Amino acid sequence: MPEISPRDLVEQLFRGLAARDADAFAEYMDADGVVEFPYTLPDLPSRVQGRDAIREFLAAAWQNPVGEVHETFPHVYETVDPELFFVENEVDRTLPNAPRQRVPASINVVRVRNGKVTLFRDYLDTARLAGLLGD
Repeated sequence: MPEISPRDLVEQLFRGLAARDADAFAEYMDADGVVEFPYTLPDLPSRVQGRDAIREFLAAAWQNPVGEVHETFPHVYETVDPELFFVENEVDRTLPNAPRQRVPASINVVRVRNGKVTLFRDYLDTARLAGLLGD
């Protein structure tokens, strides 16, 4: 299998998010990779480390989703550091009792080293998420 560029890896990772497949997401992660949520909600961790822990966390988080995500639209920006990317992520989604819409979902910082994601920092819209969850 040919090696893909770090940018293409980031694009693939984000395009697969709509499936909410924790195993697929974890396969992109380095064994010691980190997922961070700088602006988290109560009862959610701000950091999850290790591929297996990330897989377990996402499997639980995605078990009872609020609404349906139809597709993701990542806008990937390269930096002067060839391992580091910024991503503006939009989602096409349908929420209960609401029309289908395309909305901004998060800003992400992603570091790729040796073909694996070592850092996935997710500045997700926690205010909007809290409203959806009724918090």
